[in-house]
Amino acid sequence: MLVSPDVVSVSEWVNDSSITVESQRNRQYVVTLFEKANRASMNQILESIRADKLSVYSACKRFLDYVRKDRAPMTVYVYRSQLVGLFQSVLGEDNFRRTVFDRLCPNGSVYVTRTKQIPTRDQVRTMLNISPLTYKTVVGGLAIGGFRINEWLKRKMSDLEIREQGYARVKLQAEKTKGRYLRYTFLTREIVDWVKVLQKTNPSEYVFGGLKDRTVQYGIKRLFEQAGMKDSADGSETYCAHSFRTFAGDEMRACGLGEKSVLAIIGHVGKMMGAESHYLDWNRIEKEWVSSCSEKMCFLDTGAVAQKQVVELTRQNGKLEALLEKLLERIS
Repeated sequence: MLVSPDVVSVSEWVNDSSITVESQRNRQYVVTLFEKANRASMNQILESIRADKLSVYSACKRFLDYVRKDRAPMTVYVYRSQLVGLFQSVLGEDNFRRTVFDRLCPNGSVYVTRTKQIPTRDQVRTMLNISPLTYKTVVGGLAIGGFRINEWLKRKMSDLEIREQGYARVKLQAEKTKGRYLRYTFLTREIVDWVKVLQKTNPSEYVFGGLKDRTVQYGIKRLFEQAGMKDSADGSETYCAHSFRTFAGDEMRACGLGEKSVLAIIGHVGKMMGAESHYLDWNRIEKEWVSSCSEKMCFLDTGAVAQKQVVELTRQNGKLEALLEKLLERIS
């Protein structure tokens, strides 16, 4: 094989500075799986390919057969999509043809095999009641803010703009989000109070110090089970951290927040707004969230919510009494 001079090393492809750290990790994971499937290091595999002892397409087919054994079709689809960029980058485009790859290493059927189940408000409250403070804060933040798991775990304290009323606006920089655009989400006073206690016991520039994604995913899974929410026997219906994104959106809608604001907060603006997503009025969205959700979405601290409702009812009753007096004066 005549290798093009316009190539990079596997390490350079993996650690491309134009992509996020999360994407770099995903690339490294695919490389690791590729090595396991072919029972050789990537350097050995590439040497065999360049020496015409191994077909790159045979190596790719072996990899796909390997991951299909215990991965969902959608996961296999994502892994397969990485191979084109990898081998065109390290071997050159002339040595890795997309049309040949599609013919010899077809995608297969792509479909969703698992449906994410959504907890009810009472079930979330149960999870919070049985959780230690750290996981109470993790679960509460996911259920209120609609974060993706790493968006919440990797937040710095400087990202939280805590307001005088006690709630917080949380800034998510464009490079840290899946959609690659700046967005904000919000935390109730209740969640902010838990964060403050965490910081007193374990001061850090990050909200959660050094919590790892996989550790938290496992912990949340245990909490779901302890709260009585178990996956279906065939694994087709599951509870996971991502379930809270849908829950958060549904809760905000139930509180009366407009659809456009809900989609902006949880990061689904592209589904309805397209280019308009870059011109959102976040101050207006914040005001709407405060008036609609900031008190109603408190899970455990319901006393303040009840007190606010009493005050509002008293105010309304006062207005009705004044109106009734005026009507009686006119009648008499």
